[in-house]
Amino acid sequence: MGAAAASVLLVAILLQRRDRAAFLLAALTLSYVLWGLGRGARSLGYAWGPMLTSVSLCWIGPLALGFAGNLSGRKAELRRLWPILLIATVALTGALLARATLGRVVEVGAHVWALAGLAIATGMLARFTPADAADSPDFTRLRYLAIAHVGVFGGALFDLLMWRFRLPMIGTLLPPLFYLYAGYLHLAHVRVADLRQLLGDIVALTLMAAGLAGLFAAIRIWVGLELDLFIFNTFVASFAVLLFFQPVRDRIQTTMDRTFVASRLELERGLQPLRERLAQIVTLDELLEEVLNTVERTDRLRASSIFLCDDPKVGFQQVGSFGLPPRTRVSLMRDPVWIEALESRDALLSEEIERALASTTGEEDRRRVGVICRSMRDLDAQLVLPLRAESLVGFWTLTDVRREEPFSTDEVRLLRDLADQIGVTIANSKTFERIRARDQLVSLGEMSAGLAHEIRNPLATIRGALAVLQDPDGTQDEDIQDVIVEEIQRLDRVVETFLDYARPTTRRTPVDDLGEFVRRCVAGVARSKQRDEVKLTLALASSLPPVSVGADQLERVLVNVVQNAYEAIDGEGEIRVSARVCEAAMPLAEHVEIIVADDGQGMDDATLQRALVPFFTTKDRGTGLGLALCERLLGEQGGLIELRSQQAEGTVVLIRLPSPSADQVVKP
Repeated sequence: MGAAAASVLLVAILLQRRDRAAFLLAALTLSYVLWGLGRGARSLGYAWGPMLTSVSLCWIGPLALGFAGNLSGRKAELRRLWPILLIATVALTGALLARATLGRVVEVGAHVWALAGLAIATGMLARFTPADAADSPDFTRLRYLAIAHVGVFGGALFDLLMWRFRLPMIGTLLPPLFYLYAGYLHLAHVRVADLRQLLGDIVALTLMAAGLAGLFAAIRIWVGLELDLFIFNTFVASFAVLLFFQPVRDRIQTTMDRTFVASRLELERGLQPLRERLAQIVTLDELLEEVLNTVERTDRLRASSIFLCDDPKVGFQQVGSFGLPPRTRVSLMRDPVWIEALESRDALLSEEIERALASTTGEEDRRRVGVICRSMRDLDAQLVLPLRAESLVGFWTLTDVRREEPFSTDEVRLLRDLADQIGVTIANSKTFERIRARDQLVSLGEMSAGLAHEIRNPLATIRGALAVLQDPDGTQDEDIQDVIVEEIQRLDRVVETFLDYARPTTRRTPVDDLGEFVRRCVAGVARSKQRDEVKLTLALASSLPPVSVGADQLERVLVNVVQNAYEAIDGEGEIRVSARVCEAAMPLAEHVEIIVADDGQGMDDATLQRALVPFFTTKDRGTGLGLALCERLLGEQGGLIELRSQQAEGTVVLIRLPSPSADQVVKP
């Protein structure tokens, strides 16, 4: 099995690179393949097994030494020693092949030769610390290879100890495979963060496998050859594994992740709130603010920018960023190669692009890759993620605080999934903006029509009155002059009400005694109406908390709503005014609710739906701005107004007001 796994690695190494280091590693892998085949044949009783094992061992030491020396910059020294090593290895191989049966001395000599080569190679890698490359990714990858080399050497020593006590020799089964795999990863320039993840997974799997193997080995040693007892104990052990393996595995994996990939877990935790919030965001401004603030708070990124497509045939414009400002625009006409790269790839990593530039040979390909490299440098981007919905809508640039190989494969995958969510949210926000703009145009048309109507009627009346006054044969009645004055005052009220609706209000002083405030406002309206046939009932809860709204604005809202209730009752009726604290299970639970209910004419569904639309009114001399103004005044201060009505059954108006402790409650 080890030989089969190493054969796969051998093919992968030859496909990856064709330089000296790759050929040395391929030769070393081939030696391990032969060693594995020989050891398997020896276990099965084949006579040629020990010979193949010893011959392959003769070459493992020198090849490991040559590979380590090539990677650690000792090529000149190895070039002088290589003839001696080659002659000695060939001589030892010849001695092995010349003997029909291996003697103990020759076999031990092969093992010592291999062990000596591994020891020198391990020291060569471990002591390689060039001052100018100590922080480079290549040097860090070499460190991981040295760790794997130490594992192989330690496994060989462990097997030597097992051989001395005639115990199973398992130390040289897996470590060489890990070492060969680490060598392949070094040649493939796998990112350092991925190597940490791989090392953590290997340690976790090794611990779990050792635990399981130790459990069943203990059972085997305990029961010996008693088959029935072995089966019983295995059955009990299987129950233990099924019950405890999952939590133990999770605990070990969590510990390894915290040890080897803590930065990825930190990034994932930092981005989790954004992933949850994206489904609730509907506007582009809110999206940009949420994304940039979240990634800045992670402390992993020193710069980030979002570019959106302003025209499919023109280019991309920066719409938000933090950190050092990069280019603010990418032109499609100037950088068509950049746009093509975004459309064809899931992610652009700066080190991969630069590595591709170094290995590309064709002139045209080098030019295209060079353009992408320059664009990423201009954008100060180590990672660029396309933002897609149904098509490319923009791209997202990120720059890590770590200069060299900043993002692991898992981190790129995490950020790419987040970019897909952002792209969909951008598309949804654009749809929402179009719908809102259309609704605003409709509302503006209705407001304009209502305002024109409210101004045209008084002007028509004034024009008619002036025509009568200008007629020399007409009657000069003082009532006509009073009509003109009244209509001018009506025009003034319409304009003043419209300005009140358009003018923002910023005052927000708490109303401390809400019950007394409501009682005073309702009593003032009742005195002005003087309708004894309408019964007024107050049900105000005791110990109402203060509300954080402007007193003048709240008085205007209450007076308007109670006046509407009076005007809705034709003849006898009742108006019920109550105030209470919203219950915990209700929306806006920290708010106070004022309810004004009447048993008047009520409204049909069409009227109810348009009751809050500016300039919509069913009154002969109404402006249609009363309820709309109430909604705006409450909305600006964290409250809301809600209407419930049925024709011929009356209307209920709910006014919800924030208390000072609920200032941070999000408005629905």
